[in-house]
Amino acid sequence: MEIIGEKINTTRKEVEKAVRERDAVFIQDLARRQAEGGATYLDVNSGLALYPEEEAEDFAWLVPVIQKVVDLPLSIDSGRSRPIEAALKLHSGKAMINSVNGEPAKMEEIFPLVKKYGCRVIALTSSRDGGIPATSGERLKIAEIIATEAQKYRVPLEDIYFDPLVMALSTQHGNGTLFLETLRGIKNNLGEAKTVSGLSNISFGLPKRRLLNQAFLLLALGSGMDAAILDPTDKALMAMIRAGETLMGKDPFCAHYIGAFREGRLDA
Repeated sequence: MEIIGEKINTTRKEVEKAVRERDAVFIQDLARRQAEGGATYLDVNSGLALYPEEEAEDFAWLVPVIQKVVDLPLSIDSGRSRPIEAALKLHSGKAMINSVNGEPAKMEEIFPLVKKYGCRVIALTSSRDGGIPATSGERLKIAEIIATEAQKYRVPLEDIYFDPLVMALSTQHGNGTLFLETLRGIKNNLGEAKTVSGLSNISFGLPKRRLLNQAFLLLALGSGMDAAILDPTDKALMAMIRAGETLMGKDPFCAHYIGAFREGRLDA
């Protein structure tokens, strides 16, 4: 499973402060710790910036600062194309854009950037008019629309990471099964495409959230999820991923599991 480290996000007060003050030491330490924890991508979000110009300046500072100390690609997390392109111009390696959705105008804005810079892209199974659909069938239709539109820009299906969009169990007890059904539908109907999700929404408003997040991760992994947006410094969660991959036959000869054991990464 690919791990997209979630911690460089200005919705976290300490990260916002570091970005505003251009505290490279803080940001680089956060990047290193996530890389050491097993991240394969680092999500970078400066979305609290009020204006596109300000956000573009933040990304123009963040990207080289982070990539100076870690050899990892970044997931450029923004709802605005100008800051995304500012980041991509400075990025080394194959970046990821977070995100596009089924809105035609959004696809027209993002897919040219995906093609121009040879990126991967996270695609949300939602649209402006319909929001987040209440059924897996409707979400799958949006995924198919996005896949069809991507072909017009010659974006390979394997570079699209569809997010089935998990919602809180506390608002509707069937949200977990809805997510898993959508995930399996994407894997069955759009086989070359990848799938991705965050974890924390599933447990919102409930006690022992960490327990629910871990259980949900294993169920998603068993249903074919390819990537997760999470905290790679959470040793218990990362150990659970290694154990889950091994039990599900996704770790040939148990190599990653044994390697993690020898490095002390299973001692959560």
